Amino acid sequence: MTRLNVSTSQPQEWIELSRESDALFGTRPWQMLLERSFGCRTIYVYNKVTGFAISVFRAGPFKIGYLGFPVGGGIGVSPSLSSLIDALCIARLRGMPVCLRIPVSTFAQQADLDFPYQSNPETVIGNLQEWRLELISKKLRRDVRKSERSELIVSEAAEPRVGDKLYEMYSRTVKRRGGAIRYNAAYFRELIKLAKVQPRLRVLTATDGTEIAGFVVIARHGNTAYYLHGGANPMYQRFSPSDLLLNSAIHRAQQEGSQHFNLMASPSNQPSLVRYKEKWGGITRELKTYTLPLRPSYRLFKTAEWVYRFIR
Repeated sequence: MTRLNVSTSQPQEWIELSRESDALFGTRPWQMLLERSFGCRTIYVYNKVTGFAISVFRAGPFKIGYLGFPVGGGIGVSPSLSSLIDALCIARLRGMPVCLRIPVSTFAQQADLDFPYQSNPETVIGNLQEWRLELISKKLRRDVRKSERSELIVSEAAEPRVGDKLYEMYSRTVKRRGGAIRYNAAYFRELIKLAKVQPRLRVLTATDGTEIAGFVVIARHGNTAYYLHGGANPMYQRFSPSDLLLNSAIHRAQQEGSQHFNLMASPSNQPSLVRYKEKWGGITRELKTYTLPLRPSYRLFKTAEWVYRFIR
């Protein structure tokens, strides 16, 4: 394979690659969304037929790279993780992050890297075109029918300012589950802005005409629809807004031709969340997120990260 180039500015080859692969998370608008939301920057590793986008985030005094945020992988023809690693080690790019996080989904690729990793359960509905609600459990059908008889209406978020309400709902949902808040209000506003011009991204809300009862964010990347985020207002629990929204999102993904519906990884300490995803017909496997050290200061970062997790 031709040697991979490394650049902090988007090359022309990248535009063609992302267009041909139907890869939302590889496009420049997606990278700009992340940059505006989090103040991160992007490193491109590429040649004429394959490429990787690395989003570099700040974590205190350190810089952390994340490959193909948020789902990992590259774009183009048979992207090789080993060739990516070689290119980064040779480049010695100024401002290189202390480490690179590499998510590897067993649903998308097989790769065992000789680096430390953390694993989480990832749930995916395969063969999406054959999925039918009637073929799942009777209880799920009852729950969905109940939500469809409610006063809630599913529609696409129209105004960026709605992102502030979605962030509040997201953060409260995460806190109730004992999780860590990883996103901000600016990110949700940017999602709505991009969804207005990018059909592969949808921000769906369930409302009663005045208040938002729940929301989901769905992104189509390649032949897979990804459930990026979701949240619900406990005051509307009797209407099952999460069931209404997820059912609507799955059907829309089917209509758009997606072959899989990825419900994303769940925290290892939330088995109830995994069970909720599996009740929709999803299969759960292990998602490994490897950590590749890139600079000597990684040792300091590793210690700081351990201390942070210990005192949280």
